Amino acid sequence: MNTTKRDHLIDSFIALVSEQGMSASGVDSIAKYANVSKKTIYNQFGSKEALAVEALTRFSNRVQANWERDRVDIADSKELFLRFFTELEEIINAGLFHGCIFVNMCREYPELEHDIHIAAKKHKQAVQHELLSRLKMIGCQDPERLFHIELIYEGLMSKLLVYQDVKMVQSAKCMVLEIIK
Repeated sequence: MNTTKRDHLIDSFIALVSEQGMSASGVDSIAKYANVSKKTIYNQFGSKEALAVEALTRFSNRVQANWERDRVDIADSKELFLRFFTELEEIINAGLFHGCIFVNMCREYPELEHDIHIAAKKHKQAVQHELLSRLKMIGCQDPERLFHIELIYEGLMSKLLVYQDVKMVQSAKCMVLEIIK
């Protein structure tokens, strides 16, 4: 198996789905975007869905690796906690926000038992675990507060998809700071 070609397909798929959504990501579109043949996709993954599962898993792993880097780079625990929101500000300001790839994929594959849905759920559970870990670092161990913050974060991503307004992130940060007082 050609790792380079496989990695290229995964990265291309993530970029395409992030920018255009899963519905615009048929095998023909993926092949064109990645500049490979459809046969290459099927040879490497067997199906578009298998590519999607591997891509979501890879993307989740990258995000989690970024969390680890943040833990090393950011000494202030409150700043570390707010990093989830600060990152959204940066993405909006760069004009690169296209919604949550995991939610977008679940919209296309709503069956709870589908591998794509399961991969998305695993990532959301990892987000919850990381948020809880960061909350504990600032001395807050209340699961109800975590739930409220998660609702703010997830709702914010939906609003940002529609409005692309960085001020919404700043407002969400203020709400979160009130919750964690």
